[in-house]
Amino acid sequence: MNRIKIGTRASNLAIYQAEKVSSSLEKSGFRTEIVKISSDGDRSLGGNLSQNIGQFVTAVDMSLIIDDVDITVHSSKDVPADYYDGLISPLAYLERGPMNDILLHRELNEEKMRLDQVLKNGSTTPLDEILNIIPFGGKIGSSSVRRQSFILSHRMDLLPIAVRGNVETRIQRLIDGRVDGLILAEAGLSRLLEVGMLSSEALSLGAFRIPTKSWPAAPGQGAICVHCPAHKKNHFSKIKEILNHKNTEDNVTTEKEILRGLGGGCQFPAGVESKNGDVHGIIAPENWREAYSLGTKYELMEIGRKGNVKNPILDVTIDPVDPVISEPRIFSTLNSDRMARILATRGVPMVNMPVIELQTIAKNWPFLKIDGSSPKSTWPILVLTSPFSVRATTEMLDEIPNLSRIAWLAIGEGTARACFRAGHPASICADARNRDELFEFIVKNLQKNTPLYIPMSTSAPKDFPSSLRSAGYEVFDWNAYSNNPRQISEAEITMSDLLLISSPSSAISWAKNGLPVPEKVICMGQSTKTSIELLDAFSNSEVSVLNGPTLKAISDFWNKNGGEENEAQD
Repeated sequence: MNRIKIGTRASNLAIYQAEKVSSSLEKSGFRTEIVKISSDGDRSLGGNLSQNIGQFVTAVDMSLIIDDVDITVHSSKDVPADYYDGLISPLAYLERGPMNDILLHRELNEEKMRLDQVLKNGSTTPLDEILNIIPFGGKIGSSSVRRQSFILSHRMDLLPIAVRGNVETRIQRLIDGRVDGLILAEAGLSRLLEVGMLSSEALSLGAFRIPTKSWPAAPGQGAICVHCPAHKKNHFSKIKEILNHKNTEDNVTTEKEILRGLGGGCQFPAGVESKNGDVHGIIAPENWREAYSLGTKYELMEIGRKGNVKNPILDVTIDPVDPVISEPRIFSTLNSDRMARILATRGVPMVNMPVIELQTIAKNWPFLKIDGSSPKSTWPILVLTSPFSVRATTEMLDEIPNLSRIAWLAIGEGTARACFRAGHPASICADARNRDELFEFIVKNLQKNTPLYIPMSTSAPKDFPSSLRSAGYEVFDWNAYSNNPRQISEAEITMSDLLLISSPSSAISWAKNGLPVPEKVICMGQSTKTSIELLDAFSNSEVSVLNGPTLKAISDFWNKNGGEENEAQD
């Protein structure tokens, strides 16, 4: 009998799944060989996992088409609903494992169960109780749009962080403190535990099993599927007879059909669970990402037994920010509708007053080459120091596709949220208030063999990249965009109002426009304060630097002293 070549990804989990197929076949008299194949998903560290849906599957199945392997093995949830095009066919589905997601965390105490304990029992925890474990404003690790949309519908304060790589690598990101919580499939964790591939540190993490009733899994989750060339499906009928679990096949097929009817799961993040014809599912509105990014709450919708959406709301209505009439007010050059909406709910009146415009300088952007064969720890990282740098980067993605393959490091929460709104969640958020703190974060957390790419404003000082070079990093920085002053004829600002200046460029533009300057000015970062103090227009104002995360610092300042005494550092 000819040897059956089994194609698979090279991760520990994928190898486990291939070996499970191999073992079943060899018990039935087949000889097998496992062939490890690298996929496009394995060759990317970028945050937008949904952009190339099926990337973990396509490269492996290409080996079927060129006849390098006979069958391939996949996690069924990674296979797009509309994947089969006549060249590749599903051959078999192994009996399904657990369908739940598990939330991992570090807030362990005597009342909380460890991962090893959760994997050994079948108990679930109410979703509301699970969500309370993540601190306010915490970082949640996931590159799945389903998981992102589900959790943000309950906790809009959370910051999504892209966590890529194999399961063990993602768990290490939680252990290292890059995220406060991490959501993974229970099936993968259980399989890695079975073969001893989860470290004692990983098994000691806190864990909750999320109930599928309130958090249905991705279609196909927990199932292992086997592919073959479509024209050889009859030839491999004996293999199907050995491997296939009919109930799993029926349920996964139903789930995929429903997902396909909803648009493939890319624009409509959905969870669908089928058990013997009983279908339960949840779906997010099409514009859930925009709603979240603009501070507008959205609701998840229920999917009916026939795959129809009950009371469908394809787009959440995002109303404009209500105009602020009362005085005093905060006039902000940040131009953040999200911040204005959230502050309004806290009784802090903010008026957006943008005074600069972005212009990307495309000719200055460098060619970004990635050696796909090199260790991912040596791949470049894109360092983003402002929301404007995010906008400039996203404008260049078509011309420099490799930008989407590398990890993005955001200086702070505002920049990380800008990454998410653009559809490319940051892989790292430094929580830095200025470039000095960002420098300290990089030196503490990034290896010296990591090349750093830093798109800069034409007006930004060059001491930041210079300091990184002096610290031993290979740095590529360039004038990526310019902050051009907007022409503004007037602004209805009174002396009792507050002015929030977000950057040195905004301060210069405010002065050039001759706009009124109130008695008190608050700003973000010492460099902005230094620039303000050099401008005659601000000579009669008291200038202070905000402490801490912007939203909290602004509301603390406003609520504690009513605009009268500034708690920020002078």
